[in-house]
Amino acid sequence: MVQTLGRRLGRDIHAELHHDGTTVLAADLSWDARRGRALQEAPEGSLLLSQDYTMACCQNFTALARELARRTGADSALHLTATIASRTGSSPLIPVYSEYGGAFPEIAHDARRPTRIQPVTTSLPPSGGDPARDEAAHELFTDLLNQFGLDPQP
Repeated sequence: MVQTLGRRLGRDIHAELHHDGTTVLAADLSWDARRGRALQEAPEGSLLLSQDYTMACCQNFTALARELARRTGADSALHLTATIASRTGSSPLIPVYSEYGGAFPEIAHDARRPTRIQPVTTSLPPSGGDPARDEAAHELFTDLLNQFGLDPQP
């Protein structure tokens, strides 16, 4: 198991690589969203989620899973599942997007604010290379953000 930057530094990432090929990546998606004006505009009791950080986690998860499969010699497609969860289960989840290279985080006011996100899945072929990995990451990200009523562009 690998854990980077503990909670006292503001971000928490936890990765597990298992001998059977199972890969787990858990990250605090609110870390990057809790900056600047976006935090001041957040409704009381809501949970802000960074779109940029969510995409980065989808990319890291697919890369980590593919690399573990390569190292263990797996020759079948990988089944990838992603979801967003909160500790309370009742706090509205609010996406925060960044413009101009992340300098200006803004709350997506027209987005839905669900309290629960359904798991999304995709598959990653063993011989698809980087384009297949990138496509799988983007599919996970898009399917997660669609549940907020958002259509992220590549």
